Amino acid sequence: MLEPFLGDWLNFLIRWGHLVAGIAWIGTSFYFVALDFSLKTRGDLPEGVRGEAWEVHGGGFYHVQKYLSAPGSLPAHLTWFKWEAYLTWVSGFFLLAVVYYFNASANLIDPAVADLKPWQAIVISILSIVLGWVIYDGLCRSPLGRNTGALAAAVFVLILGFAYIFTHLFSGRGAFIHVGVVAGTMMAANVFMVIIPNQRKITAALIKGETPDARLGAIGKQRSLHNTYLTLPVLLMMVSNHFAMLTNAPNAWILVGLVFIGGAALRHFLVRHEVGDPLAKIAWTLPIIFAALGAAWWLSAAPLLSLDWANLLIRWGHMIAGIAWIGTSFYFVALDFSLRKEAGMPAGVGGEVWEVHGGGFYHVRKYLTAPETLPKDLIWFKWEAYLTWVTGFLLLVVLYYLQADSYLIDPNIMPLTQWQAVSISIGSFVIGWVLYTALCRSALGRNTRVLASLLFLMLLAFAWGYTHLFSGRGAFIHIGALIGTIMAANVFMVIIPNQRKITAALLKGEKPDPALGLIGKQRSLHNTYLTLPVLAMMISNHFPMVTDQSHAWAVAGLIIIGGGLARYFLVRTEVGDGQADLAWSLPLIGAALALALIITEPQKLLLFQGEVADAEALSIVQTRCAACHAEHPTDATIKTAPKGVHLETLADLKRYAAQINVQAVQNKAMPLGNRTGMLDEERAKLGTWIAKQ
Repeated sequence: MLEPFLGDWLNFLIRWGHLVAGIAWIGTSFYFVALDFSLKTRGDLPEGVRGEAWEVHGGGFYHVQKYLSAPGSLPAHLTWFKWEAYLTWVSGFFLLAVVYYFNASANLIDPAVADLKPWQAIVISILSIVLGWVIYDGLCRSPLGRNTGALAAAVFVLILGFAYIFTHLFSGRGAFIHVGVVAGTMMAANVFMVIIPNQRKITAALIKGETPDARLGAIGKQRSLHNTYLTLPVLLMMVSNHFAMLTNAPNAWILVGLVFIGGAALRHFLVRHEVGDPLAKIAWTLPIIFAALGAAWWLSAAPLLSLDWANLLIRWGHMIAGIAWIGTSFYFVALDFSLRKEAGMPAGVGGEVWEVHGGGFYHVRKYLTAPETLPKDLIWFKWEAYLTWVTGFLLLVVLYYLQADSYLIDPNIMPLTQWQAVSISIGSFVIGWVLYTALCRSALGRNTRVLASLLFLMLLAFAWGYTHLFSGRGAFIHIGALIGTIMAANVFMVIIPNQRKITAALLKGEKPDPALGLIGKQRSLHNTYLTLPVLAMMISNHFPMVTDQSHAWAVAGLIIIGGGLARYFLVRTEVGDGQADLAWSLPLIGAALALALIITEPQKLLLFQGEVADAEALSIVQTRCAACHAEHPTDATIKTAPKGVHLETLADLKRYAAQINVQAVQNKAMPLGNRTGMLDEERAKLGTWIAKQ
């Protein structure tokens, strides 16, 4: 067991890093899949080029050409996409250790399923991860691997077999997360063990002037295709711990299978739609998607008309859209910093780069203004941002507006009515955008440092206001939603309109207003530095140490400072700045983290002076907590116990004692909005009882 405070902060920081790495990996994959399907062919393309695309992003014009094998003369500098996958897996495994290994008794083991000891559960976990890859890799290398349909069926049966085993050995949430980990390990190992090594062998052969083995490309393409179709199911597995209706359902392993069928079919529909297949050709996937998800809905442990399924599906869509948006942004920022200026480039080209991804070679050139002849087919990156905001707002409606009494309002902070809380929420987004854009357009907006300081103070003021109006988790999610609104509105209201004006002027043969590009670049820069803080806010509801304490607004400010500086450090490192020039940022990041640790450190509690019997502690929990945390909750808005945590017996109380101490004793985050009226004396008694366990 980790000390809860240390464990929670490790969980928070590793989860944050895992989210950033995962977005970079999967978002880049989304980008290249979409790019491949948008390539256009014409008669005068260089030899070996399959197609080309013209893209507009961040005020720049990008010309991309894809070579099916390799160019006639292989460039000396190649950009490889690998570290995103490696860091995603490493950070994911660390997160697995912190949440499920160090707290195995509470999170991984369920005595009602299998009475395992922690070391036994951990050994089973690690062996299953290794065994999953060995079996999967063996299937791909076997004669079965040459038949796409048969191999897909075999891999599905393999995943379903692991799901069955996990749901009969681990807790519900532990089982689902392990299915995701096994599939995610297959994906990362495909990159590490197959795709990158094969690409390097192909490159080495080309450098020697030899013809590379065609099988290397075919194998790499096969594994890349598997990663594409596993992506959506894995993402759902990774958020499954929010939904006990899935993880604690009877025959939950069948639900896993349905999710993989529905998720893979949905990915196929999206991929083939991007290719340009007519709807009639891919319509067969729609009944499969609806049948799989409909059957899962029917078999889940939640009432069919509850909001849980709306929450799940919108959250899933929000993740997919957000990964596509932020991942693409990460890609273009990294691309801009990897550009090289070579002799003999066309006029207006700021630099070029050669990239290797999925077995293909990509030649990318960036035009600082625009090419002499502007192409008619331009790819705009906008829908990812719009869909991220729309799905995020819908999720806010489902979780925080329709269930405001549970998640948004805390009478101990401010006794708001539902309509008051929702009105404040929506009004704050409008006011936030108006203030932000007014600052950017004012004379102050021309001074980068002054503007950055004022924007930080504005966000800090909103954080203070939110934490004095809403519940802890409601306040932090609103800070994230406000920042996300500013970022999406920057795209919708400024960046894309300015890019269209520039393009329209160029098409007319006119010189565009340079101010348009500068303004777009400014807003794009803001989006870059706000990305890491907004991601931290979006995972904050896991951590009452951050959201539910008296100076939560200050912690939010430190997250904005630390996250912004961390993004600055990463960006300038990619640019190639020397570490000595960036060293000043590291103490500031460390100081922000240290201050956050100091602020959130649990205060010494005044425990109950006297003995607290098991029966009394259990009675408190049954009275104050079991309305939600029961096999059959009695709370009107809770249909299944959150995260599958039941608090009905003494064994339950002992199993989840550490979590109860954090949530109900130290931070007073639970019960939600203190709807059951838990007294401070009862919290003190629980703290005394837990301290003696």
